[in-house]
Amino acid sequence: MNSIKTFFSKHWMHFAVLVVFFVIARMYFAPQFDGYGLAQHDIKQFKGMSNEIVHFREDAGKEPLWTNSMFGGMPATQISVKYGGNIFKSITSSFMSWFPSPVGIFLLHLIGFYIFAMFMRLKPIIGLIGAIAFAFASYEIVILQAGHNSKAMAVAFLPAVLGAFIYAFQRNWKWGAVLSALLMGFELSQNHYQVTYYMAILLFGLGIYFAIDAFKKKTLKNFGFATGGVLVGYLIALFINYGSISMTNDYAKNTIRGANDLSISADGSEAKASEGLDKDYITNWSYGLDESFTIVSPYVKGSHNSKAIAESNFAKVVQDGDYTREEQSTILGRTLYWGEQQITSGPVYLGVLTVFLALLGMVFLKDRIKWVYLAVAVLALMLSWGKNFMGLTDFFIDNVPLYASFRTVTIILILLELIFPVIAVMVLQKLFEDRENLKGQGQKFLIISGAFLVFLIGLKLVGLDNVYASKGEIEATERALDEDLVAGQILDELRGMSPKDIQEFQQQRKINLDDPQQLNAFIDANVQGSIERTEKGTATIRQFRSDVFDSSTTRSILFAIFGIGIVALFFYTSLPSIAIAGGLAVLMLIDFVGVDTNYIGNLKKGSRENDPYVHWVPEAERAYPMAATPADNAILENELKENPELQSKLDAAAKKGKEKARDEEYERKYETRVADSYKFAALNANTNYRVMERPGTFGSSRASYYHKSIGGYHGAKLRNYQNLAEFHLYSMNNNVLDMLNVKYIVQQGQVSPNRTALGNAWLVSTVKSFPTANEEIRALGSKFTLKNTGEGEFLVNGGKQTEATIYGQENIQYVVDIIDPQTNRPDKDTVRVSLTNGLQVGQTVAFVIDVNGQTDLVPLQTLEEDTVRSFKSLVSLTLDEQFNPSTEVALLDSEAKKLSKKQFSKEGTVKMTKYAPNQIDYTADVNGKQLIVFSEMYYKDGWKAYVDGKEQEILKVNYALRGLEVDGGKHKIEFKFDIPKFHTAGTMATIGSILMFLLLAGMIFLDWRSKSAKGSNVVKE
Repeated sequence: MNSIKTFFSKHWMHFAVLVVFFVIARMYFAPQFDGYGLAQHDIKQFKGMSNEIVHFREDAGKEPLWTNSMFGGMPATQISVKYGGNIFKSITSSFMSWFPSPVGIFLLHLIGFYIFAMFMRLKPIIGLIGAIAFAFASYEIVILQAGHNSKAMAVAFLPAVLGAFIYAFQRNWKWGAVLSALLMGFELSQNHYQVTYYMAILLFGLGIYFAIDAFKKKTLKNFGFATGGVLVGYLIALFINYGSISMTNDYAKNTIRGANDLSISADGSEAKASEGLDKDYITNWSYGLDESFTIVSPYVKGSHNSKAIAESNFAKVVQDGDYTREEQSTILGRTLYWGEQQITSGPVYLGVLTVFLALLGMVFLKDRIKWVYLAVAVLALMLSWGKNFMGLTDFFIDNVPLYASFRTVTIILILLELIFPVIAVMVLQKLFEDRENLKGQGQKFLIISGAFLVFLIGLKLVGLDNVYASKGEIEATERALDEDLVAGQILDELRGMSPKDIQEFQQQRKINLDDPQQLNAFIDANVQGSIERTEKGTATIRQFRSDVFDSSTTRSILFAIFGIGIVALFFYTSLPSIAIAGGLAVLMLIDFVGVDTNYIGNLKKGSRENDPYVHWVPEAERAYPMAATPADNAILENELKENPELQSKLDAAAKKGKEKARDEEYERKYETRVADSYKFAALNANTNYRVMERPGTFGSSRASYYHKSIGGYHGAKLRNYQNLAEFHLYSMNNNVLDMLNVKYIVQQGQVSPNRTALGNAWLVSTVKSFPTANEEIRALGSKFTLKNTGEGEFLVNGGKQTEATIYGQENIQYVVDIIDPQTNRPDKDTVRVSLTNGLQVGQTVAFVIDVNGQTDLVPLQTLEEDTVRSFKSLVSLTLDEQFNPSTEVALLDSEAKKLSKKQFSKEGTVKMTKYAPNQIDYTADVNGKQLIVFSEMYYKDGWKAYVDGKEQEILKVNYALRGLEVDGGKHKIEFKFDIPKFHTAGTMATIGSILMFLLLAGMIFLDWRSKSAKGSNVVKE
């Protein structure tokens, strides 16, 4: 009892800090404790993509490792896989069950940095300040709001990993090595290796520093032990997390992060075939050079463009400002961001006080390790610029291992979020420990403070661009102010109207569009009105943005003044250091919370008390975010008509869902939503069709929540499927949709059954083989020959042609001579040459233009019968080949060699008898050898086929599907998916976890024995 009392007496400050952490979390995330869940976009998408996996896991009690819910089918590796035996995953899962996201992740940020502070033996109050600076850095709040939970979890463990690493080299290499293993195990278990990769850059830099320091101090032996111990510790962590790391690596090789078997793009241009992501894709999200000033002032480039100003805290600023109603409407409908990122949910704000303290640290700290932190921070900032600083980015992509495997270079800014608080707490510790000596350096403090304030005031007065618009917005505005362009757009709109619409238009406006004078007067008036509206709207939003910029810089100056004033108390007063630090912590909280509530706050969508939150939804909606639409129910009803025996299974599933809703104590109105989740899961488990939902096919997992979809939402799609989408699915190639068994097409909420979908499997008669993947994937579409039959220029992908072979995705244009209706002078116009799906192989049509400038495709007979020359032929178009998936199959020569022949009778039947994500069974009854095509994605690493219990090699056919050649007779065919290393990984994780426990227990025992021995020696003396 006394020992426990002594322990708490000695360490009560740590427990007090933990209590403060919980109080801060409770207050900031108050809605979560009132039954709400954070509305996270990516978590909603995750729910869609993982729904089949989750229900299979619940019903079968095991991991499927594959799902057919997205992109026609893909491994579950980067969606949802639970690896057995991993102690780190088990601990974090337990913690998150007690403190669900986002509170749990936020607490891990606070605790993670506090652990770093303990490694560094910092004062508890200083650890508290550093934890606030780290956890409240706006990027962390932004990624929580977006739903990047695995990224946020990985970031949360970085400070602790850093602390253990430093502890191993500077204090105790044995404990440092063991704890490095432990904490790196937690870090790797979050399965976000981009974060870990960036952390390795910092650790590498520090490792070089420690090596140089050891050489100078002649302590290389201790450095060697520390290095070896830490590396062994990391290897143990890797060993435990082998499953997720290895399977992620294997999966990546088959995705858009791996090599491309195509050397051409869909339009015929050259494609990248080497491994790694395309540079444009890697740098698609790049931080702007001037946007970097958000580090010290959050809104110098606005806030975010993921929501309109009307749905942000800035709406109140607009409504309370000196704006007319028209101006308010203009502002509220726009977004408050004028940087160069396509979309962003918020800035990277480190806190003006954090930056100021870090600046003090660079001056007052004597330890040269600060230069390593500075160098890595500068490097990280420059790498975050991506396409805006391509010299450095190109070097890293081309020369630094694995760098090209990661996209979204802005993520590297997490290093700044870690480094700045680290330097800040180091200097605060110095202020505590060496306060009396530092008081003599008050002048230096004043110089630094003055320079910092001058910098902020200069930022306010000089500004960044004084335009308050992105490059894209500026270009769009220039186009909107170009009289000729606007006039052309108006004229194009008039030309696109039907005769009936034109007649109504002329009657309503009492205008004759055939009269050039009236037409020109109408166009001129509308051009002027359009330009005036553009000018007024542009001026209004830019003025508001200017006001926001001024407000942001003023805010930073004020917080800097207050912060400098508090820190000055260390130098010029005798107030207790802990009180000064407490004041700094409070000021820092006020600063961060004022910014972060823009991204996770209590803002409501209206002024009434019962209005919904902007950032929060009832917990039932968070857990079950998708509501079934009339289209979903129409599909379900159609499936029931075809399979009435499904009714009992669906009813049982719906009942289970309702019971689940009651167990969770959800409001009654959510029972149907939960029941639907279970009901459609049962439908999916007993059927096997696919759905294409438009729009948003490849940008949403909504359809995947209820059906097997050919679309979805994921950053690492299979390379073959991405190629198939670019060549055929984006352009709605019906033959490819048929071979993918797209049974339903949902367009704008309306369901259209696809009567030509080929089902789960079918027999084919003709084999067409090709030497390269380029030819194989093109063979799934149509092949045309186009010839120039007019007097203008025929262009393919910008190049002049007389005759060209076309596959459908090329940019085909024709330059024709016209008379400008405004100037009545000869001019040229470029029209797009359209193709058609309605031709028979061998048929030729003409692409023509009529006297009104309208283009069309007409049969040659129509052209010949046009005696009045109302058409002018521009291009002749002949369909040479067209893929017919019901009778033929396309495959590589290397695959075709595995077949016994290239012509089959197609006599027999094949039928699916059982479906599960990881196993699909069929029966086949065929006459003689036959080739069967299955509408399932080909994936070599894991899928195996068994015919009558005997394994048979799966053929890759139609570029992305599976095929089997079977002998005549009746057969049972089984496709099974399994990854042997998944099971090996579980064993390894168990062994590694036991080893980790033994190491930790061993170190505790050795410490206890050492202390006991010391105590016993003291007694003897």
